[in-house]
Amino acid sequence: MACARCPYLSKYELLWRDADDPDVIAVMLRCCAGPELQVRRGSAVLLSEIFETAPAVAARAAELRGTPFAAASDPA
Repeated sequence: MACARCPYLSKYELLWRDADDPDVIAVMLRCCAGPELQVRRGSAVLLSEIFETAPAVAARAAELRGTPFAAASDPA
């Protein structure tokens, strides 16, 4: 996740919501470290990646759309 200095946790842009599992969403957060992509299930963060640009976040989110994400408590 991005730096602890940016209080962005409740401020995000929804990129997509999974059609098969509506609890899974992809969001973009903005931070001084750079835009961050998070895939979340409820309050659990399943994936977190920081990018240099917002378009790079959008492209990566599009790549991940439709990817099945295991629940954080599921064995890998």
